Amino acid sequence: MTEINNVSIVNENNMESKHNLKGYIIIWIGQLISLLGSSIVQFAIIWWITITTESEFMLAISFFLGFAPTVFLIPIAGVFVDRWSRKKIIATVDFLQALVTVLLIYLFTIGLESGILVIWVLVIITLRAIFQAFHNPAVEAIIPLLIPKDKLSRMNGLNYFFMGVILLTGPVIGALLLEIWFIWEVMWLDAITFLFAVIPTIFISIPSIKTKKLPSEKPKFREEFSEGFVFIKNKEGLLALLTVFTAANFFINPMFVLLPMYVKYNHLGGATHLAFLMAVQQAGIIAASIFMSTWRGFKNNANGVAIGLFAMYLGFLICTIAPTGSFLVIALGTVIMGFALPVANIASQTIWQKIVPPEKMGRVMSVRTSIAQSSGPISIILSGIIAELFGIITVFFLAVSLGLFFLAYSWFMTGFRNVERTAVPSEIAMETPLTPVPNIGSD
Repeated sequence: MTEINNVSIVNENNMESKHNLKGYIIIWIGQLISLLGSSIVQFAIIWWITITTESEFMLAISFFLGFAPTVFLIPIAGVFVDRWSRKKIIATVDFLQALVTVLLIYLFTIGLESGILVIWVLVIITLRAIFQAFHNPAVEAIIPLLIPKDKLSRMNGLNYFFMGVILLTGPVIGALLLEIWFIWEVMWLDAITFLFAVIPTIFISIPSIKTKKLPSEKPKFREEFSEGFVFIKNKEGLLALLTVFTAANFFINPMFVLLPMYVKYNHLGGATHLAFLMAVQQAGIIAASIFMSTWRGFKNNANGVAIGLFAMYLGFLICTIAPTGSFLVIALGTVIMGFALPVANIASQTIWQKIVPPEKMGRVMSVRTSIAQSSGPISIILSGIIAELFGIITVFFLAVSLGLFFLAYSWFMTGFRNVERTAVPSEIAMETPLTPVPNIGSD
């Protein structure tokens, strides 16, 4: 394998790379505008599936298809993110997502029978998930190249803040537009806002990582693919940290997946109630993002992970025990969950960005995302099946109880709380080559 001192960072024009915070901010703004359109349309589609199918299992299937392809493909995509131009990857998949959205708009306008239309919606959801498998690691991989290390934590906080603002307003706008527009008219917002993501990406120079190799050397996909796994395995504490998030994704997912059904059938609510709860959750995310972006952060970021996850389970429990129709009580639980999410994710993200060397960022971060989210598809399907058989409340109680138990076990019985302390400056700057041996939220 090529040694690390033969790795150089070059931009698209083979010039020496420098941090480009202004360039990142321009790209970031375009991605946020696109996210707003996607948030509005995602709410509309989820509510449409809820009222059209009236089935917890079908709702779970829609979440599964929108999630599982990303989880399964993202480690493979990470290898190509490190090989190919990250700029071209981001621009291409943004364009493809806009294209399939236009296709879905067409299918809604030709008057298909609802059962057939549901199938087509699930197909489009699956395609978008495939595109996200390439989009997410490409966007993550450019962050430490464009942003100086001393600004990573605060920039992560700002990112959560503006994402929170967008995801707060998206469901509210979606609920309002569904009152006056057809769903296919709402979908045009998604297709149009994708342009704001594509255009800045084309014109901003994005550094890429290229490895100097002898002419006879050819990159081996299997070796590159395995490097992400091996790095996590060999770096003390990282695997334990990753396991904690994998479990959290398993236990928290039922709340997000079954919330539309929980609102409509357990609490006799409507689209405006669901939009309200999603909005207050994002309000919690915004508040925490402001806090995290202005605060210097935890001395030991593992403490932030543990505190954030514990608070999420607490908010989940409050939602679970709320009396029928008590949307203010549920809102209290969701705002706590929203506040806790950036605390846990930003703390974790900062650990990874400090420890993982830039030339391995695409592979390691995609493997990290894939493993952390690998429990999601299983959780989604199980929650749908158990909810159909025993009710949503049963699912929620099981998830909260087991989640709290696993968090306590991980804190006292594994090494994840010391993961950041095991990283020394030389490891952050240069990693010894390894030989080959799968977003709560974003982790």
